Amino acid sequence: MMKIVGSSLAISTIAALALATSVSAQEPAEDTATPSETSAAEESDAFDPDEMADSLNSAQQLKQTVTLKRSVNGEVIETDKRTVTFDRSQPYRETEAGRTTIENLRMAFDGEALTRTEAFEEAKLDFAIADKNRNGQLSAQEFADLVDSWRNNEVRQSGAPTEEIARQRQYDAFIEEIDPDAARAQTEAFALSKFSFMAGAAETLSLQDYIREYMLDFDSMDANSDMILTDDELLRFRAINRGETIDLE
Repeated sequence: MMKIVGSSLAISTIAALALATSVSAQEPAEDTATPSETSAAEESDAFDPDEMADSLNSAQQLKQTVTLKRSVNGEVIETDKRTVTFDRSQPYRETEAGRTTIENLRMAFDGEALTRTEAFEEAKLDFAIADKNRNGQLSAQEFADLVDSWRNNEVRQSGAPTEEIARQRQYDAFIEEIDPDAARAQTEAFALSKFSFMAGAAETLSLQDYIREYMLDFDSMDANSDMILTDDELLRFRAINRGETIDLE
């Protein structure tokens, strides 16, 4: 009997100890969150809803598909659909330059081809801009200044059809960046040579003379006589306008 009682007492003691251990383990239940969980909760509470909305808006992109048409003598010869993606660096609204993104897209499309009618209008506008003293005559220096304005404003540039020409343009841009005076001098030399070719022995060009020479250049580049210059034809035409030559072979 003593042994049985001893065993019962031992079992009761073990059970009591186990219960005490269980209660002791449950006591910290008032604050069960770990430090990392508490930190995450505090960060979540501190997150600004406005910042979240701003972050979501910055990730969104608005796309618009535009149908572009090219016409010659009132007849549509090309229709192209292009999609432009707007983001914060490409505002949809009018930019400081006074053009919207869509207008820039249309200008780029227009710059990929030149009709004979457009070339005629270009020539008239060129003369009006270049004739600074309004005497109805274009001098060699006035023409050189006109060509230099094309370079400064990066106009009259068609796409580079070959990697070699693209590399050449990168090189020219590099030279212009490190020595703009040399770049201007080279542009002026080409322009003066071109003017001499157009004017012959004359010292100036009239409006009619300039338009005639401009259109002769157009016709000489229009190899298939379709009254529109594209790709290599347009590249060569823009080059000879500046007095340059381009070897595409």
